[in-house]
Amino acid sequence: MQSVAYALDELRPTRDAGPVPKDVQRATKLFSGAVFASSYGMVLEAAPEQDQDQLPGTGTDALLDRAINRLFDVADQASSGADAEDAVLDTALPLGRRAISHLTELSDVLASAGTGVTLSWESKTAVPRTSSISVESAVRCRNALRAAEMEDVNEHLVGTVVGGSKLRGFIELDVAGVGVITVRAPKDDVTGFVAAYAQRQVAADVRVLTARSAGGRVHRSYLLLGLSLNEDAAEE
Repeated sequence: MQSVAYALDELRPTRDAGPVPKDVQRATKLFSGAVFASSYGMVLEAAPEQDQDQLPGTGTDALLDRAINRLFDVADQASSGADAEDAVLDTALPLGRRAISHLTELSDVLASAGTGVTLSWESKTAVPRTSSISVESAVRCRNALRAAEMEDVNEHLVGTVVGGSKLRGFIELDVAGVGVITVRAPKDDVTGFVAAYAQRQVAADVRVLTARSAGGRVHRSYLLLGLSLNEDAAEE
């Protein structure tokens, strides 16, 4: 949970090594509550709300809720049908190597348990969610994440800004020979980027995480490191 939350906190650089900051650890810690009869289930509760309030950028968009919702997204994709393994990779890849490693471990535990699990989550700031994970979907998730061949590189791209979403935290770049790609960016910066560079050619430094699934499909996730007006285009 901590590594997923850390990957989703766009106010910090995304890291795949080193300790998760203590405030993220506190805000995503879950405490054991009631245990169901015969131990067929249990309740996990979040930390007191004041711990969440200490994190920048939380509140109505609480980091713990976002992390849990992403876990549910991965679980739902694992049960989505014939293309489930590719759907799992598409959903998990933007989280980075460390979170993917932890999701692999979690799905392995569920796959080895030999029984399905139903998860439910309710909070004051998010829509209630329920997801059922069968042994088969847990195996599918584990296999997709474990078998993916990943590589991580920094690239310099030149393209035209053609859109973006502050709500989802991305800008869209139309890159010659590639097409339109979605590049994750800090939500608070998206509106400014689009206003300054819409339909203009820019130079973007991006971090690209690539995963090749067992079926041969290539998945890419782009994270923005820097953006500026393309000097060559500006001089023309």
